[in-house]
Amino acid sequence: MEHLSRPMKIKKMYIRQATPEDNEELQALQARCLYGTDLVVSTVNTPDFFARAKAYESYRVFVACEDDQIIGSGACALRGALVSGEMVPVGYVFQVFTSPDRRRRGVARELIRHIEEHLTREGAVLSYALIFEDNLPPMRLVEGHGYRLHRSLVMPMLLVYQPMDLPPRGQVRPAASEDLDDAARLLNETWQGFELYEPASADGLAGFIRRTPAYDLDDLLVLEHRGEIVACLGVWDWSRITRITVKALTAKLRVMGWLLNLARLFRPMSRLPGPGETLSQWCLTPIGFREVEDLAVLLRYVNNQALSSGAGQVFCVCEKDHPLLEGTKGFFRTDVLVHLYVKALQRGVLLGDGAVFVDGIDL
Repeated sequence: MEHLSRPMKIKKMYIRQATPEDNEELQALQARCLYGTDLVVSTVNTPDFFARAKAYESYRVFVACEDDQIIGSGACALRGALVSGEMVPVGYVFQVFTSPDRRRRGVARELIRHIEEHLTREGAVLSYALIFEDNLPPMRLVEGHGYRLHRSLVMPMLLVYQPMDLPPRGQVRPAASEDLDDAARLLNETWQGFELYEPASADGLAGFIRRTPAYDLDDLLVLEHRGEIVACLGVWDWSRITRITVKALTAKLRVMGWLLNLARLFRPMSRLPGPGETLSQWCLTPIGFREVEDLAVLLRYVNNQALSSGAGQVFCVCEKDHPLLEGTKGFFRTDVLVHLYVKALQRGVLLGDGAVFVDGIDL
């Protein structure tokens, strides 16, 4: 397979900031970089490679070049967040990939080093990265750069395959601009004090909605009960910014898919995608609620929307014991571990031992 090919010797490499003119070359290279173990996929940012990064107010995309040919890329975002009770600038490193024929030649190491230098110049006190379970190469890569595993979070994946009844707990509707203050208060009640959380505001939510591709005010749902907004839930349709194509499944997953197909003859059941299929996934962000029962109403509403739109999976990320997981009762759910790696960029700056918040856009 291409991603296991022997690496070629690199002549001379340099790092620069990516430009819109790099779009097609980056997409072509990204399509060649396969990911996963049990389920092998290719992931391509589309229709614009930079759409993935535009959800952040401050971001940079860098490319590694050899003879003016792009052989790797890496991105980062800079934002404010709570670290040990104080608001400080932090950096997030994401979407680092290398041409299959240039792997194990130091390309990713140079990209991360360049990203860290940029984040340090911009005042970030620490940097973090998210790595899915069993993805050993990036774990070894970031550990070699001084990152340490801080916490393993969970990404609950809700599989969409049948309609769900909505409990009679108010009215679900798209948010209006005048709802953003109430939504921000709910978000802060849900996540205030969590490490890496950035307190929400109406202006901050409005800015996020404006800059995030494939996301608008109608994608932020609210549950209104007796004139009060008691829960809010944003839906980001990933298929509009990222094309994820299944390339291969292990024998174990193929057998599982066969069993699910057999079970569907007798009752509604989810299905596994096959090679060549493109995944349609929705990311949930932001999430705010007071009562789990209120969140459950919004989750069931989103399930029904996803079913009618052809989306197969809905996901978010949280601590393993966060109350929002209780709202997923009744769903066919599979959990994926997400490892949070952290590196201090300034001496003595460390995350506290409290619960950690990770925004869905980081996935």
